[in-house]
Amino acid sequence: MEDVKGLISILESMLDAHKRLLDTANAKRTLLVEGDTNGLKNLVHQESSIVDEIQKLEQQRKQFVKTYMDQKGLSDQSFTLDEVMNIPGNPLVKNSLQSIAKQLHDLIKEITHLNESNQQLIQASLSYVQYSIGMLVKKEPTIGYGPKSGGRYSNMLDAKI
Repeated sequence: MEDVKGLISILESMLDAHKRLLDTANAKRTLLVEGDTNGLKNLVHQESSIVDEIQKLEQQRKQFVKTYMDQKGLSDQSFTLDEVMNIPGNPLVKNSLQSIAKQLHDLIKEITHLNESNQQLIQASLSYVQYSIGMLVKKEPTIGYGPKSGGRYSNMLDAKI
């Protein structure tokens, strides 16, 4: 148990960071619906720092697992958590690692779903903005030569008031 306590600690930190990332994604959804760009800017900065933290924890996890597997006489570039759990040892450790791995998997799945939903909200907002601009700007007629060519006219954004 002692030899994987460090791994469990790192995974619990990752779990905490992913929970904060999920909370951030939920808050981002609210700000997108409200159209609060300043709040969204601050939240994106906060989200970026959480992602940086997760990346650092992932590097720590990889290094810990590599060292642990080297001590067990196994060497490779990287090992998955499943490979670590399949090493004979304490069943409590295996259960603990399985529990944390499942929680992480579920959180990542939920974050992915929420981010996809947020991306759809952003696309819908952009489509609305493009539509609104299209309503304000008249389409320019085709300019050509000859009697059938139309004259140019100013659009609403160029008109003098």
